[in-house]
Order: sequence, then C-alpha cells, then structure tokens
Amino acid sequence: MMKLHARPLLNIVFGKKAKKSPIIDWGIKHGCYAYEAKDAYSYAKKLKLYDLAPVADKITQDMLILGANGDHFIDYTLIGREINMLKNVKSLTFRLFTDKEDAQNHCNVGNGQLTIDVVCDWIEQTDRHSFCLKERL
Repeated sequence: MMKLHARPLLNIVFGKKAKKSPIIDWGIKHGCYAYEAKDAYSYAKKLKLYDLAPVADKITQDMLILGANGDHFIDYTLIGREINMLKNVKSLTFRLFTDKEDAQNHCNVGNGQLTIDVVCDWIEQTDRHSFCLKERL
C-alpha cells in the first residue's frame, strides 16, 4: 500500500486494527505525535527514513544493539535481521534484557541503571573515549 501511495486505504486498515487493539491504537497515536505525522500513512512514511537496510553495509564501527524480550512496541525477534545486515561492522555486541532483570520493557524501562551500566561497560570495553561517569547513577 505504501508503494502505491494508498493513503486512504492504509489509514482505513490501520484504523480498523486500532479499534481492535489498544496497543495498536496507542502505537499509531504515539507514533504520529512523536514523528509529527498527521495520520498512519504519514507515520509509516516517516518510519522509512529510519530504515537500516540502505546504510547497513556502510557501517564499519563497533555496534551495540540492545533488545528487550517484553517490548510492547519492537519485536526483539526482528533483531536477527538487523544483525544479518551489519556485515561490515568492526564488532557487534547484542544484549537482550529480560523480565528477570526487570528491564524487559520498551527502552528497558524498569532498570535504567542496568542499561546505563551495560552501555558504559561496552564503551569502555571497545576502547572508546569514555564519557561514562565512574560513579554511575
């Protein structure tokens, strides 16, 4: 529908799905707000600007990918596709946060300290200029 620029049809389809699912309804409304989109079609169009595929082969630095097994918005099982696209990275580290760590939610809400520690440790281990405080939050 995006390739056909079928705005009215896509908006109808998403509208019907939103009526059946509060999480889809929230996702569309939040996405429209966050990306300043006037409707589901515009939101989907703006999301294409954040597609990794067109630039993945150009990334040559160390990469850290964080996931959460209970994320209500991003299916962590899709991360495998991301990883497979990153063929030229210097190194790749993937960390899946879980409910056992209380960090399973979107953006690892619930255990921010663990997330900060993992990111800072990764930065230090990859020999980056450390911008993490030694005394963490």
